[in-house]
Amino acid sequence: MRTIGNIRRSQVLSGNGPGAIIDFRGDGGAPLSVVAAGLEAWDQLSARQGLLNDQRITHEPLQSRLGVRGFRLPPVGKERFGNVERDRLLPAYRFPDWHVCPKCELLQRSRFWGNETDRPELFCSICSTGRGQRAKKVFVVPVRFVVTCSDGHLQDFPWMSWPRHAEGCSRKKPLKLKGEGSGLKGLGVKCTECAAERDLDGALSPGTLKSMKIRCDGLQPWLKSEGCECANEPVAIQRGASNAYFPVIASALDVPPFGGSFRDQLEEFWGDLTELDDPDQLPRYVRQRIHPVWPDQSVTADQLTSRIMTLLNLLASDSADLRQNEHMMLCSDSSKDEEFPEFRISPQRIPNALQDYLSNLVSVDRLREVRALRGFTRLSPAEAEDRNAKIAPLSREKLNWLPAIEVRGEGIFINFAPDKVNKWENDEGVKARAAAAHAAAKRSWEEHNGSDRPFPMDISPRLLLVHTTAHALAERLSLDSGYSTASIRERLYVSAGQNGMCGFLLYTSAPDSDGTLGGLSRKGRADELAPILLAALREMEWCSSDPLCSTGILSLSEGSGSAACHCCTFVPETSCEHFNRHLDRGLLVGTPQNPSLGFFRKLLDKGN
Repeated sequence: MRTIGNIRRSQVLSGNGPGAIIDFRGDGGAPLSVVAAGLEAWDQLSARQGLLNDQRITHEPLQSRLGVRGFRLPPVGKERFGNVERDRLLPAYRFPDWHVCPKCELLQRSRFWGNETDRPELFCSICSTGRGQRAKKVFVVPVRFVVTCSDGHLQDFPWMSWPRHAEGCSRKKPLKLKGEGSGLKGLGVKCTECAAERDLDGALSPGTLKSMKIRCDGLQPWLKSEGCECANEPVAIQRGASNAYFPVIASALDVPPFGGSFRDQLEEFWGDLTELDDPDQLPRYVRQRIHPVWPDQSVTADQLTSRIMTLLNLLASDSADLRQNEHMMLCSDSSKDEEFPEFRISPQRIPNALQDYLSNLVSVDRLREVRALRGFTRLSPAEAEDRNAKIAPLSREKLNWLPAIEVRGEGIFINFAPDKVNKWENDEGVKARAAAAHAAAKRSWEEHNGSDRPFPMDISPRLLLVHTTAHALAERLSLDSGYSTASIRERLYVSAGQNGMCGFLLYTSAPDSDGTLGGLSRKGRADELAPILLAALREMEWCSSDPLCSTGILSLSEGSGSAACHCCTFVPETSCEHFNRHLDRGLLVGTPQNPSLGFFRKLLDKGN
């Protein structure tokens, strides 16, 4: 297999994983378009398959949540295969199959174009001139359009069916893709046999392919599948469009009681511990197998059993407990224990001006996060809370591993004062505004997913508060901490109830052992954060798109009436857990019609 290009390991999880369409440039600048292959193809190119591969990582709580035994890093570097050292490769297949010559405008499948042995580039034999080193090849270009559906299936655009052929046309001769103007109206598909021609105006519109009686063939070219029955309406999209691939990521932080030396010392016995048929067997197993070889004999067998039971209970608990446990640890002062090298926090004093609004301010000096790719969607992103979402698979059969990366970094954790939040979110105006946002999100979700399944989340006032404040602070921190907005990620902690979670973590991370350099965690100190947060809130009072943004006119297309747009609250989508949805700066600083809606309105008025 020939190498056609390079991508970073982290890009596999951020939009270039199995099923994603990726563009490369071959030798001589030839354009190449491929679809990243499924996980079985990873094993075909690996000396060691599955979890026997040496590029693997673990995170027991996340593994338990996803139902796997471990994670594999995307292949990077070299490996030994017998006596030979070779590159680790990430496999891909050519897609789309149709290409067009930029010179003669011929449009046909890949098998009809010229190629050279062991070279992926395709060229037009008619337009290419010369031989040997003097040869000047005219490379053909992959077509711009592909067809997909809500289940993530992928197939070529129906080029041969697009022109309205004359009666008796055999449809065996090549087509031509003629560009005679701007936009889709200026692109025409012409049959070289019957001379029938039709422009591409409306090709991307909903219902167009259905009116042509084009069906989804249920193809999954990244898995080399033969197709299946699919009742979904096919939709034409541009192959490089942002809605062609939405990765579905599950992530978790390495926090106590996992990730420390205690867990590492149990590695030899962990497989047996997680497969015990009867929990009552645990004390006997610990007493006979683990305690005799435990390095610290001052710990009794009963104490050791109790700590191990805590770990096993967390693994067996609901998936929501992952963030609940993280939130509990971030709100605590547990980092003083040297047993947890991957989790270092420094609780800070709440600044005087913010004491009524915040309950916890924590400078996170070191953290480790594992991000696993569960699958992907097309056309619309899946809500993180939707466990029944239509997620396209990464492999033909369910495997006992998933691709993942681990990153280390630092950040700032902020938790809101529960009493203040409870009082604010019970205001009738606040509840009405959040209810409108919830109804709009539900309506949009049902347009893409139907009404058979319930909307999987609650767009509550506290979610809008936490999420929008995280975006506002991230934008301001990018000016003060030395990190770009794209390198600062958010992690939201929100749950309902009087004692529910209400906070967020902003962090930056890098996929290496050193992590980052402390610029962000330093801004989490009390004397530095207060002016940064106040400045971030003041920037939310005004948007360059006002009054359109503040009155909700810019969000009328989604029906929410929320005050949020690219000029004020949106950040790069890789930084946001909800793809820049569920935001409203009106609930932070108020609206022109009702300033009292703002959670921080009195704080801002004091500074005037």
